[in-house]
Amino acid sequence: MQQTRFSFKSIVSIISVLVLLIVTILSCTEGSYAAAPKFKISSAKKYVYIGKSVKLKSNKNVKWTITKGKKCAKLISVKKKSVSVKGIKAGTVYVTAKAGKQTKKIKLTVRSRVPKSIKLATTREVVGIGESCTVSVESVTPSYASTDVEFSSSDASKATVNSVGFVTGLKQGTVTITATSKKSKKIKGRIAINVVDARSGVLSVLIDMTDSEKYPPGKAVKAWFQVPVSDENQRITNVDHTTKDDKAACDEIVTDSSGAQAYFVEWGPEVAPEDRVATLSFHVYRRAVLHSEDLRSMEKGDVDAGDEDIRMWLRETQYSGSLTNGIVKKTADKAIEKAESGSVYDRAHAIYLWVCDNINRDKKMPNRELGDVVTILSSTEKKAGSCIDINSIFVALCNAEGIPARESFGYKIFEGSSDENTQLGQNCRAEFYLPGYGWVEVDPAMPLGLVMRGQVEKGTVDWENEKEKYWVSGSPEWICQNHGRDLTFESPAGMNAAPGYMVNPDGSLNHFMFPFGEYDGQFIPGWGDYPSEFKYKYTFEGDMDDCGC
Repeated sequence: MQQTRFSFKSIVSIISVLVLLIVTILSCTEGSYAAAPKFKISSAKKYVYIGKSVKLKSNKNVKWTITKGKKCAKLISVKKKSVSVKGIKAGTVYVTAKAGKQTKKIKLTVRSRVPKSIKLATTREVVGIGESCTVSVESVTPSYASTDVEFSSSDASKATVNSVGFVTGLKQGTVTITATSKKSKKIKGRIAINVVDARSGVLSVLIDMTDSEKYPPGKAVKAWFQVPVSDENQRITNVDHTTKDDKAACDEIVTDSSGAQAYFVEWGPEVAPEDRVATLSFHVYRRAVLHSEDLRSMEKGDVDAGDEDIRMWLRETQYSGSLTNGIVKKTADKAIEKAESGSVYDRAHAIYLWVCDNINRDKKMPNRELGDVVTILSSTEKKAGSCIDINSIFVALCNAEGIPARESFGYKIFEGSSDENTQLGQNCRAEFYLPGYGWVEVDPAMPLGLVMRGQVEKGTVDWENEKEKYWVSGSPEWICQNHGRDLTFESPAGMNAAPGYMVNPDGSLNHFMFPFGEYDGQFIPGWGDYPSEFKYKYTFEGDMDDCGC
């Protein structure tokens, strides 16, 4: 028998082939095993609301069961690779998915959309008659609960509310707006809205510079009249102005250095005196100012003197005197000795009470209306002045203590017309800035006016009541015109009058409570409570329902 002999090279070749074959087989086997899918369960959410469902998906055929929390959920739409879990009761649910010998557990939380509590918010806590605000759900507990509510009013005769929380004031008084959860009528949120008195209508002004004896023809004549602007307490709309036969050289709304507006009209030398007539009108809605009884607790933080809007109401004016030394600072320090605390609120209140108790109101005082704080405080006889003087003292004393404050120049509004008599109603109030809250209105001149007219006597119970009445509140029969002192106007409304009276030494205007004019460079004052240097009158016609509706 012939034997087959293999050479060494042949044996090596054979072994190499076998090794390669084995490696190839192992590689193929390993690749097949790596490609096998890993058992996975996916869910879009880790929670489900009662009455709703969440879908679970598997990448393999599985058997679905609930192994814990069977009273909280049930399986629906059960398929080999998917299932939906429907929430029944708040709690924790474990869903088990079994694929052969492999098992996966998925934890789901069943949530209730019924809130445990509802907190409401409003754009205004105080609205005027005919004015509106919006009440909304600020938050619910827990945070994932439903915010769907139904609104209702405790007294629809005072204020109504619609389905989206829009509240309209109808009559003075306090009304409670309730939001009832649509998920449970037992869960409610409440908020109080105070409806206050309001006035609305059209105010028209007639400016008459036709007096040919006072203002002969051949010279330029100018006039400035205040145009109030809208703020949180009043809305000014439909501003309109005209001149007779359009003969004025300038007839426009201008802005002063404090940002307030004015109606400026100028007649050239060629215009006949009888043609120097202009009218201004605007619609006003004004609500009473009613501050919260918890105003003291609303003070948050400190006065930010670095804020330009605040800093401008801390600066000295031509008639304020020094705010850092002298009689103004000395008086302010004395006034706040009786403050209950060092808060802005308590210091401002102490200053208000000091002014009421130590200053008098007197229309016969010389140089009244200037707001000459130093002169009045320095008087060794009677410390008295007009409403402007009284409020200027309050403002200066507040400023000396680092409290932002400002005069609020304006006038009262009455039905019908007024002409050169006391019903014209120009008046001055004051405001101080409470950090965390905003501007607060006060009026020390009003209780002092009652004393001046003999209606109240200082030191009595009635006197104490009247002081508190005007501390942080205000009537709706009022329009705020502006707050500025030491005013200038840009061209074409720039002033040219020589210094003296209301024109400061630097040529600026002391204040703009009254309209004023110029004739041939001479300042012409326009007073409201006694015969004016030039004639003007205004008419206020209230809206038919007197609520701005």
